[in-house]
Amino acid sequence: MLGINLLFAGFALTLNGVSYITKVDDKVKGVANVLVGLVIAINAIFQAANATDHITFGFSAAMWLFAINYFIIAAHIFFGSTNWKVFGLYGLFAGIVSFVFMGDTLVNGGPWEMVYMWAMWGALWAQSFLAILCGSKAVDKLTPHILILNGIASTFIPGFLILLGVIL
Repeated sequence: MLGINLLFAGFALTLNGVSYITKVDDKVKGVANVLVGLVIAINAIFQAANATDHITFGFSAAMWLFAINYFIIAAHIFFGSTNWKVFGLYGLFAGIVSFVFMGDTLVNGGPWEMVYMWAMWGALWAQSFLAILCGSKAVDKLTPHILILNGIASTFIPGFLILLGVIL
């Protein structure tokens, strides 16, 4: 299920990144974020129920972070919110959680692929925090590129590799 979740997350991250560069219909983007959030949330329930140790439970935690992420983005879109501070604060929370799980995976000899993905996701959410709550214009200019890079390198490609049985 992790591979499926990562494929969907890769789609949403890339879509959200591309929408900064070129015009994308916000209503369709909102629906896409809700659908991706639902798929990931449903799968995360099954992942948590089948977790056998704290590393595999960490996989489901990652998916919950993504699911809530997409629900918050969709809410901002559907309610026409121009104040994204809630998402920036969520970015701080999710970034901290990601870096803690990255460290735990590293210290406990977990799969190197998860260390890499946790680091990438932590950077992604830290970027959201820095751009939104800290008002960093330099970071904000990188937002579309960070989203697209993370969408491809930390979710889409690993999702395919997991489904093909190459990693994890």
